[in-house]
Amino acid sequence: MKQLAHVDEIINSSFGLWITSLFSAISGWNRGISFEEQKEAFFWLLEFLLESGKIKFIAPGADCYISPSNPNPRFTIHDRDAQWQASASEIIGYLRERWPANVSEENDPILLTYFYELPGVIWVSQNGDLVAP
Repeated sequence: MKQLAHVDEIINSSFGLWITSLFSAISGWNRGISFEEQKEAFFWLLEFLLESGKIKFIAPGADCYISPSNPNPRFTIHDRDAQWQASASEIIGYLRERWPANVSEENDPILLTYFYELPGVIWVSQNGDLVAP
């Protein structure tokens, strides 16, 4: 992967939003980046954010999503049991394993399904507040 430019801008423009925003911001701030480079930059950036404590993920299967059929989930994003406690490399491995084969562009509906099937991202503000979309 070539050097990713505008990392701070990508992070700042994506803070508090869905993971799809982070993925899109990579190409938005790096015009001309190939889709494969965007994909690799995405995983690199996620690992960087995890290791630096700027994001967490909701643990797979954690009951903390509010919906009409689940108005009172067991956890919130503030509960340790709702936060994925695996290492950054384990989480990135999980995300990479699920990346859909044969996706070659950002607007592929299969890619959108991938993003929405991932565990939710939890952003950590500079003062330590947790924010989830």
